[in-house]
Amino acid sequence: MDLYYAAHSPPCWSVILLARQLDFNLNLKPIDTTAGEHKTEHFLKINPTHTIPTLAVDDEYALSESRAILVYLIESQTDGNHPLYPKDAKTRGLIHNRLDFDLGTFYKRAFDYFMPLFRTGSLGPEENSAKLDEAFGFLEAFLGKTRYVAADHLTIADISLVATVSTLDICYFDRSKFDKVAAWHDACKKELVGYEDVVGKSFAGWRKILKKPE
Repeated sequence: MDLYYAAHSPPCWSVILLARQLDFNLNLKPIDTTAGEHKTEHFLKINPTHTIPTLAVDDEYALSESRAILVYLIESQTDGNHPLYPKDAKTRGLIHNRLDFDLGTFYKRAFDYFMPLFRTGSLGPEENSAKLDEAFGFLEAFLGKTRYVAADHLTIADISLVATVSTLDICYFDRSKFDKVAAWHDACKKELVGYEDVVGKSFAGWRKILKKPE
């Protein structure tokens, strides 16, 4: 399978991290969005929405959206009852809840918080920080019920969310008041195969173009 990706993209990190967990080799095809490679005729035929990551399974089947890719990979590469995506309906319900929370709430608020750094060199309105704090509070509450975000063990929901939280480490976000999130994040970094290679190595590149907020 071909994965069209960018090394600095948190959603791309999550897909690559899952592949590492499953010991599954993806054919990594880097896309330089700054050079417009995501809008070439070739790529638009694969993914008309020109977003990354995009997983091209074969000539007829491709998927965009990282969370959909996570579910596809775990279902297609396992026996249907993997610890990262257990068959139990209640656990799967929580996994999908947390994936949707990441997409619709957490990642959006994180994006709104850190993107002004690239455009203006500042973090933008205080409202963005307050909304992100609230999202961290929700995540803290989830972790008050289970050791990981959807169960007492690692699942694909953790992989998606840990990529988002790691982005905020790059942007110097202070999450020290969220004790459960900090402990969970540290545990995920240790448990995820290749975390430093996939995520950690990208920090230096990010910080070359980011100034620490005053």
